[in-house]
Order: sequence, then structure tokens, then C-alpha cells
Amino acid sequence: MRLLLRRFLATSNVYFNKTKSVRLLSSDGTKNSESEPAKANEVKKNIVVEKYKEVTILNIDRQKTRNSLDEPTLREIEAALNAFDSDDEAKVLVFNGEGGSFCSGFDIDDIAEKGYYPLKDAATRLLRRPLCDKPTIAAVTGYAVAEGFELALACDLRVIEDTAVLGCLGRRFGVPQSIIGGRRLTSLIGLSRALDLLITGRLISGTEANQFGLACKLTATGTALGESLKLAKSLVKFPQNALIMDKLAAVNSQLNPNSEESMRDEAVMTSLLGNAIEDLMQGAKKFQDGIGKHGKFYKLTEMPLKDWELEDSVEEVTVKEDNEKKDGKS
Repeated sequence: MRLLLRRFLATSNVYFNKTKSVRLLSSDGTKNSESEPAKANEVKKNIVVEKYKEVTILNIDRQKTRNSLDEPTLREIEAALNAFDSDDEAKVLVFNGEGGSFCSGFDIDDIAEKGYYPLKDAATRLLRRPLCDKPTIAAVTGYAVAEGFELALACDLRVIEDTAVLGCLGRRFGVPQSIIGGRRLTSLIGLSRALDLLITGRLISGTEANQFGLACKLTATGTALGESLKLAKSLVKFPQNALIMDKLAAVNSQLNPNSEESMRDEAVMTSLLGNAIEDLMQGAKKFQDGIGKHGKFYKLTEMPLKDWELEDSVEEVTVKEDNEKKDGKS
């Protein structure tokens, strides 16, 4: 993906001056020599941060698990977001997933090993409303499900490929919306449509997400990152103070209601989390046993289904006609 990006920047009319930054950590976790020439990328174990002057790209790079979020990845994302916030030169952040998928949510294997709370604590930075004061864009390709869907919702703008798959896939295993995705989704598309996705857990395509109003731009497969960079480039030319002020006013009016009723509702939801954790741990065990993998919503339990629960099916019956006469009967 990064190779294609460099080719895109070399052949398109969108120009970025790549800012030099030191590679802090190599892919094997060892520090490089201080005498090593400055690199263009900051590489950590699970993410790659690239800077093109005012535009920063945060690439999640756990391709074997469709860029799922384990505890170390969440910690690295937190550090990258804090660095972006404090960088006066950086104006726009683009979230991207390497290898054809945006993000598949919390790593279920990590939850099964450590429990839900370590990942929830590691994701605290993603609860900020808004995610960053400066503009953020999600380049949504492939799977953006569960907390990956919530991460896309947390960004200010979403460039979504028409073949992308989005939804609350954690519904299968009792995983609640972990980074206020329910509130963000309702704010973006309205209560009725939000409840449809939240309650059923059904998946939608990028095309349907665009119809719902989740995409600022619907694009073809393989072009989300390039289109996101074009959009980012168009934003950095504006005076930033007024842009940020208007953004914060809009987000705060929707996501930060300061009322006793709202605070009471959040307290109720927190009290429900304890029972949800028990369901979640059982769901993690089912996932490891192969139940519900690959986005399947059927056969999520080992209990036999009743007749009315079975999907409609047609049984083919082959009738072999014997034309020979037997005992005087045809």
C-alpha cells in the first residue's frame, strides 16, 4: 500500500513534501543506531506513521488479523495521536489500514487472554469527543467492523470504498460498543438507522453506508487512501483556527450534552457493563472454537435449533421411475 501511495504521489497533481523523521523502533523491536540517516517513516511494532508536511498518515499494520486492535496497538495509537496533537506543523490526520482492511476491532484472542478491561483502558484515548481538535479522516477499505467501525465513526470524515464492509460485528459475541460508537452513530445517521445496525449487528456495504450519510465520499476499490490524501490536501489550505472552531462547535453540540439525564444514562450503561463482560468472555471462547468466524451470524450457539428457527431450504428428491412390469403392475 505504501509503495502504491508513493507511486500515486509521484504521478498525480497532489504534491506533498515528505517530512523527515527518525525511525524510532524497527519492526523487530530493536532500536536503530543514532548514526542511521533520518527516515521518512516512524515504524513501531503495529503501526506506521508517515508525515507529508501538514498531512500525517497513521497506518495500522496487523494484516494477519485484518488490523485488529490488541493492547500494544492501542497504546501505540494513543502515542501517535498525542504526537499529532502536539505537532504544530501537522494539520490533518488520515487513518488507514494496511493490507486491504481498515480495522476488524478488538483482538478477540487478546480479550480471551487478558480480559476486556485492559483493552478498554488502552482505548481510553479514543473516547475523546472529538478524537482530535484538528481534522481527522478515515480511509475505509475492506473490513471496518466492531471497534474498527467505531474508529471510523470517531473520525470527522470518512472516505469509503464501495466494496467496504461496515457494522457492529461484535454483536455476535456480546461485545458492547467500546468507544461510544452508539452515540456517534446515532448522531451521524439518526436513531432509527442506528438502532437497526446496533441491535441486529448486520453488515452494510460501503455503498449503503454512503446512502446512510456516513461517507463524505464514496470511491472505488483501492482508492480510499489516495482520495483521503486529496481531501486532506484540500483542507490544509484553509485558515485552521476558524475551521477547528466550527468543527468543535458542531461536535460538542451532538456528543457532549451536559445534562443530568445524559450523565445518569451513562451511569446506567456503566452498571450494565459487568454482566456484558461475562457474555463477552463466553463469546471470546466461542470465537476461538471457530463459532461465528468470518462474520457469520448463524449457528452462534451449540444448542439444536427448533423447526421454526431453521432457514428455509428445499430438499431435492430424486424419483426413479421403473417402467418394467412387476407382478403384472406397471
